[in-house]
Amino acid sequence: MTVTFSPFIARVVAVTSGKGGVGKTNVVAGLATAFAKAGQKVVVLDANFGLANLDVLLGLSPKYTLEHVLKGEKIMEEVMLEAPVAGAMSISVIPTSSGVHELSHLDPALELRLTQSLQRVCEDADWLFIDTAAGIHDAVLKMLAAAQEVIIVSTPEPTSLLDAYAMLKLLHLREPDKPVHMVINNAQSLEEATEAADQLKAAAQHFLGKELEILGLVPSDRHLLQAVREQRSVVDLYPNSPAGTALHHMAESLAEGLRA
Repeated sequence: MTVTFSPFIARVVAVTSGKGGVGKTNVVAGLATAFAKAGQKVVVLDANFGLANLDVLLGLSPKYTLEHVLKGEKIMEEVMLEAPVAGAMSISVIPTSSGVHELSHLDPALELRLTQSLQRVCEDADWLFIDTAAGIHDAVLKMLAAAQEVIIVSTPEPTSLLDAYAMLKLLHLREPDKPVHMVINNAQSLEEATEAADQLKAAAQHFLGKELEILGLVPSDRHLLQAVREQRSVVDLYPNSPAGTALHHMAESLAEGLRA
């Protein structure tokens, strides 16, 4: 069985990476915040079943998590937390426990419970963002298959770009028509980000025959580090910072793609 989300619910976007430590969760938090500020209802699922940290990044302290839902001890509405956004709707966050082996190997019964729970809580949402773990693992691939589109986050470092391309190649071989967007994060300069993006686009075109969309280039920004320390999204705390502006533009591009 494969996890599937019914098309009448929120737009489902999975955010992933080939390599860990590339700032994927910051991208998720930034996009979710940008849409909340635009008046959209946003649900975020922390699907990093090995090293969940979205709740920490947003200053939340969950008493219950997705683990309790899958064990049948709680329903999804009882574990969801609201992450406040200045002057906007809050973001509904589904937290996950870290280091729980069972969550990384969902059997068909647990997949069905997860699917039904998400469909219920997302019935009136505009967006569902799934923050996956890094790398090519069974649980990650199931979440990517369930999403309507995928964002791959990479830094300009060669190892990160290589792992991002490996993820892109796997997705293309499995679902060649699924929209995949690339984000270059934590670039030291626009030139560095552009060069990295061009390398990925050229590789995708040459080896896969795929036109790769670059959703955004996020610069290295001290405001982002400060926002992490204060457990807020940089789009919320420093909306006019270089990173905050870049993430806001990415959200606009994502919404434009939906309208198109």
